[in-house]
Amino acid sequence: MAWIRERRRGDGGITYYVTWREPGATEESTLTIRDDRAAAELNVRLLEANGNSYSAAQKVQEHARIGGPSVKGHMIRHTQLLTRAGPDQLKRYESAINNHFSSTLGKMPLAVVRQEDVIHWIRYMQNKLYAGKPLSAKTIANHHGLLSAAMKRAHDTGLIALNPCAGVQLPEDDRTEEVMRFMTASESLAVTLAQPERYRPLMAFLRATGARFGEATALVGGDFQLDIPQPVVRIEKAWKRDSNNRFYVGKPKTKKSRRTISLPPSLVNYIRAIVESAERKGLVFVTGYGGPIRHSTYYEFWSKSLDHLGYSADERPRIHDMRHTHASIMLAAGMDMYELSRRLGHESVTTTVDRYSHLLPDAQFRSATIAENALGGFPDLPESTPPAIDA
Repeated sequence: MAWIRERRRGDGGITYYVTWREPGATEESTLTIRDDRAAAELNVRLLEANGNSYSAAQKVQEHARIGGPSVKGHMIRHTQLLTRAGPDQLKRYESAINNHFSSTLGKMPLAVVRQEDVIHWIRYMQNKLYAGKPLSAKTIANHHGLLSAAMKRAHDTGLIALNPCAGVQLPEDDRTEEVMRFMTASESLAVTLAQPERYRPLMAFLRATGARFGEATALVGGDFQLDIPQPVVRIEKAWKRDSNNRFYVGKPKTKKSRRTISLPPSLVNYIRAIVESAERKGLVFVTGYGGPIRHSTYYEFWSKSLDHLGYSADERPRIHDMRHTHASIMLAAGMDMYELSRRLGHESVTTTVDRYSHLLPDAQFRSATIAENALGGFPDLPESTPPAIDA
């Protein structure tokens, strides 16, 4: 803490001594102020608000003189001007700004932020904990991306001369693998049949199409075409949350998520009755009360089915793993990455390759065989080979 000592001088004035101890220091520091009690009290407040660091308190005063929008204020304004973000995404941005940009960097005026300030913020993020664990490199990169986009807008509109986020190295992602639980065809069928009878069609649909849970549970009867030579379902919407955390039907995850998925005959036969009973505008997959199926409430049935099948705590697949399982089964059956990417609604085939290429252990062998057939191989070398031409 900081405190004030005062001494009356011979000329009748008062000298104020603002005293404090710098972080890690063993001796006290003193600031002398003549005849200005308000200035002394202001310095005490500044010191205490900045961890008794005089340099930090000076920086705050300097920032106050510079003025202009703060980093946090500008980031809020930036998100308000986004035209493609839905209410749920804007809610996440608001939460991220409040949680991660309310400290030192967030309070700084835009005009004074330098690259080193962004680096200090990254180190601050590396020391933060969520649920007892450090933030992942991906999480830090996501929040840095929001900051960088806001800084780019500030640069484009002339508020700052340079984007301080440009060129900053982000922490490396040290995760060894994404946690994905792949089931075999028979295992995924067993999980499907272990669901309550009402929910088996939903799980069969996820297993046979690789659709996301929020996409499948938003489908209405009119999205299906079951009586054409190749039956299909059209994915054009998904459940979202608005700024008040209420559900609504909106656009799917990405532009490429709007897609048509072909349906195998066995699935068509299995779901035909509920598709037809839903008619054109009714939800196809519903609860026993006829309402939409929510992930949070359905999880109870999912968890009980895994208990029934004897899954241990460290090998339990998530509901979303039915999508990964579909991908693995399709690849094993010979579907190529591009087809799979379109079927899953990935924005880029690169996403599909990065996520599932390890499921193709025979790919290298096939590549070698193709090269051998295309190039013709090398002839048998004679016992005595002529010397190579000198390069």
